[in-house]
Parts: sequence; C-alpha cells; structure tokens
Amino acid sequence: MLKIIARQNLPRFAVVLLLILWTVASYAPCLNGPFFFDDEHFIQKNSLIHSLDHVPELYTSTVTQGAAIKGNFYRPNQQLVYALLYQHYGQSTTLPYHLVSLMLHIASGILILLWLGRLGLGLFPAATGAALFLLHPVQTEAVCYISGLADPLATFFMLVALVLVTPPMSAIASTNASRRLSWRQVSAVVLFTTLALFTKESSVVLAPFVLLSVGTQCLARKMKPDRSQVVITGTVIVLAILSVVAKFTMFKFGDAVGLTDAANPYTQSLILRLTTFVSVLWDYVYLLFWPKYLFYEKPYTAYEGLMHARGAFGSAMILLGLLPLLWAARVPRLALGVGMVFAALIPFSGIVPLNAMYLEHWLYVPMIGVALLLALIVEGLTKWVHRRRFAKSLFIGVVVVVACSAVARTRTRSAEWANIETFYLNEIDHAKNPGRIYNNLGMYYADLRDEARAIKYYELAVGSDTGRIFAQPHHNLALAYVNAGRMPEAMRELRAALQVDREFIYSLGVLRDVFARQSDKRRQLLVESAIADVKAGQAYDFPAFEAAVFAD
Repeated sequence: MLKIIARQNLPRFAVVLLLILWTVASYAPCLNGPFFFDDEHFIQKNSLIHSLDHVPELYTSTVTQGAAIKGNFYRPNQQLVYALLYQHYGQSTTLPYHLVSLMLHIASGILILLWLGRLGLGLFPAATGAALFLLHPVQTEAVCYISGLADPLATFFMLVALVLVTPPMSAIASTNASRRLSWRQVSAVVLFTTLALFTKESSVVLAPFVLLSVGTQCLARKMKPDRSQVVITGTVIVLAILSVVAKFTMFKFGDAVGLTDAANPYTQSLILRLTTFVSVLWDYVYLLFWPKYLFYEKPYTAYEGLMHARGAFGSAMILLGLLPLLWAARVPRLALGVGMVFAALIPFSGIVPLNAMYLEHWLYVPMIGVALLLALIVEGLTKWVHRRRFAKSLFIGVVVVVACSAVARTRTRSAEWANIETFYLNEIDHAKNPGRIYNNLGMYYADLRDEARAIKYYELAVGSDTGRIFAQPHHNLALAYVNAGRMPEAMRELRAALQVDREFIYSLGVLRDVFARQSDKRRQLLVESAIADVKAGQAYDFPAFEAAVFAD
C-alpha cells in the first residue's frame, strides 16, 4: 500500500522539486545583493529593529520611525522579521535577509500549486500556474528587494488562509459534513488573516478573496454555504474592516490620509486617481506579457479622464472582467481568477492616495489570480491538443520556450538587483528625471569615496522634484561638499534641507558638528537646542533659528 501511495505522489513531488530548483536558479544572483535603497531606513539606520527590546514599539510605530524618517506605513510583522535577523546577523551579511524572502516566495508558489489542485486542476495546469507566480520576471522586485519583504510575507499568510477555506474537489462532491471547516481550521484562518493584516496594509484583499472563494465553491456545487463558511467569511471581512479603521485612526501617523505626504492635484482628487488607475491597467498588462523593461521608479504621470487610448483600454479591461463575474454560475473558477486579480488591485486603485501611480511589486498578489487564469487556459489547451500529436508537441515546445525565456529574464533582473551601480544606471536609462535614483547613486559613489561623481548625482537630485519635496538630497550633497572642503556650498545645502524639513535631525547633527569644529559655541548651542526640541517632539522657532545660524 505504501509503495502505491509513494508512486502516486512521486510525480507531484518531482514537480515541486523542479519548481524549487528553477526558482532558486532564477533568483540565485540576487542572494548576495547588498543593502541599498530603502534598506537604509528600514534596517541599517532603524534603531527600533536593532534590539528585541523595541519589539512592542514596532507595533505602535511606522516602519521608518526608528530611522527618524516620517512616514505612514504600518508593517510591524515585517519589522519583527528584520529585528530577529538583525540580532543574529546585524549588517555583516545580507544573505539571510534575501533567503527569507526567497523561501517565502517558494512556499507561496507551492501553496498555489496545492490551491489550484484543490480547485480541480490537473497537475500540469496547476504546475504551470505555480511556475508563472514563481518565475515571472515582474516578481523580482518583491523577492530581490530586502525592503520588499512585506509582499512575500503577507502573501504567504494569505495563501495559507486561502488554502484552508478551499476544500478539495473530493470534499465538494462528498457530504456536507466533510465540506464543513473544523474549528481548528477556522481558528487557523483567523490567525493567518491577522498575521497578514499586521504585515502589509493591502492584505485587506484577503476578505474579497475568501468571499469569492466561498461564493464560487457554492456556485460550483449549487449549494448554499454551510455555517462554518458563513462564519469564516464574516470573520475575515470584519477583521479587514477593523484593520482599515485602525489604519486611519490609531495607526495613522502624521496628517496624511493615505501613504504619502505629497500635496498635488493627484493626491487631492479622487476622480483623477481613479482615472489614472484605469489608464495604467495598460502598463500592468504590458508588464505581464512583455517584461523586458523592468525598473523601480515608474513615471509619476496622472491621466485626466478616460477619452484616450490608455483610458479606453483600461475601461475595456474592466468591462471584460465583469463578464465572468456575471456568469459566475457557469464559469465559477474563471470568475474566481478574474475577481481575485481585480480585488488584489483595489488597494492600488487610488481610493487612498499612494506614493506612486503603479509599481511592479503591486502585481505580486494579483499574480495569484493570474496563475489561476493561466492554469485554466492550459487545462483547456491540454484537452484540445490531447489527441493531436503535432499540436501537442507544438504546445509543449511553446510552454518550454516561454518558461526558459522567463527564467532567463528573471535571472538577469535578479543580477541587476545584486549590483547597486548596474541597478541605478538601469533606472536612469528608463525612468524620467528619477531624483531619488540620482540621490541613491550619489550615496553609492560617496561610499566609494568618489566625491566628484557623488556630487554630480546629488546635484541632479536636488534639481529634480525629489529635491523640492525631500530634505535628504540636500543633506547628502552638503556632506559631499564638506568632504570636498567646499563649506559655503555645504552650508547652503544644509539650509535648503532644513527649509524642506525643519525637523530633519541628520542635517541638524551635521550643523552641530561643523560649529563644534569651528569652536562656534553660540551657534552650536542653538543647534543643540533645536535637536533637543525635535527629539522631544516639540516645534522650535525655525525662522529665528535660520536667521541666527545661517547669518553671514
């Protein structure tokens, strides 16, 4: 009997092993990638994750509070993982940080394979869907970026809950008792839902996921939901609602309503944000079908109205997406896949102002629904080519070529994430006036003691929109000027940094050190008093401070 079971499980085991090996091979280049970009604020300079004594504080603060950076992102479970890793490895190596993201990504892919099997899909279609999730190049941003941990961590929690609420097809065809979730399963779903909600704000999409899953199950078997399904669906929805309420009340940091402090026509107009979302659906589809040009800093371009090509395409996509939902009783699995894709994009639709128009890693969770849609397509094609030898060979050949191309592109992009200079130069090639990239590339050259190139890119940064919004580019340029012995320019940029953000404590610290070296006790004491006020959360008289400290 054990031999028979082993033989039956062998193909599935082989598929899982192949998926793991392909994924590891695809992402191996980024495993030794350094800390960079937001890793500085999330980990390197974040005092709250440098000691486990601060763990309670992680659950009452933003992800960058420990780095004295303003923000409105609340992701304590992500910070907890960083804190645990930091206790063992500090900043001596990045390998453990990368491995955690990669292992979570692989685990999510295996869960998708299991979930698709529970939906009644064969091993080959299910494996194809799981491979899409694991190997698609657009996933590299969430997996290779250390600060992107929230995506694979939250997705893993959501998929565990999704698998638990999806009974196998054998149970669906069986008695109602065998379909009913046990109290342990219900408790587990509640647990993993809560873990997801404390990992990333967009995990609220688990509520529509569960609703769609239970609804399509009932439509497939033409039965009403049982008590356990009603309880678990209602509980997940309540948890999601409580999470949203908490985010805009007790976990709202600063005056911003959304996740950005920027004040512009886009952030201040719901209609403009929604029309922009519909318009950038084109970009999401383009990334899925032709992921040749991958870069982090996407264009910050708002689209007014829908009477243009992008708006028409996005509107058509939404209307086409409604059709399977309207015919859900006939095509429940198709309705589930389409519904999950659009539900996963709701947090990025512009209902709440965000810090970007669209980003690659915003597709990480929608790829679950895309994986289901691909699996359904492959299932249909597999049945069609089954008795057509030539078509079958052609079909298998196309699948292999596409898979190998995806692996090659993913591996290339992973290598870019592992090299700071290559990554930033790629950003500059594709992004439009990327002020933050100029700033970060300048930081890279500053670390190499290449002050000339550091100053070049810092000056580009302060001349961009980034320099008008953020203090850090001015601060970094000031440091480069100090190291180059150009003190008048350094003082000018320190002043500019504080004009952007008078509470930017790093620039105040540099001013204090400058005056200390110059033995200027009067101005040193003025700066130290301002630093004390900032640390105490108190406002200081900036106009008077500016006049006294920067007087010629």
